[in-house]
Amino acid sequence: MDTLKFICILFISFLFIGCNNNEYYNDNNAFHSIYLLEWNSSICPKKIIFKKYNKNSNFKTLIKTNTDFEIQCYTQYDKFNNKITTPNSTKLREFIPNFKNNDKINYDVKLIIDDSLEYKITNIENIKDTIVKTFTLARKYFISNTIKSIMVNGHRVNNDSRSLEIPSSLGRKIK
Repeated sequence: MDTLKFICILFISFLFIGCNNNEYYNDNNAFHSIYLLEWNSSICPKKIIFKKYNKNSNFKTLIKTNTDFEIQCYTQYDKFNNKITTPNSTKLREFIPNFKNNDKINYDVKLIIDDSLEYKITNIENIKDTIVKTFTLARKYFISNTIKSIMVNGHRVNNDSRSLEIPSSLGRKIK
């Protein structure tokens, strides 16, 4: 009987010790993707130009240009394979970078969509943040950059995400 109690206590102790293993994942990406919110067109953008400029240079000192993005346009279909136009299917466009974008954003950004819309992004406030995920008994911590707020074409946008979330209505038409 004492042996059974000892084995049970030992098993429970190992269970709690084993569950105390915390896992840490460090994600150095400056951002994961760029979302254009409230896109009021069924046309999916075909091209994005991402230009990095020195911070506070008034978009005069170009650092780097990149066009290597995976473009996602979410569309829903019904069971007969007919396209359904719902608020969510036409109002979100996602651009996922296929290039290295490590560390915090310490620069200004100009986005050009299909050579017709321009977004000048400045005053990017970002911090290194820890997100706790507890899917199992052990805790998993994700340490990544979080973009708190941005200024898009002179308008302050609260972001609070690991991605750049930009209202499409703030874009300026390129003549």
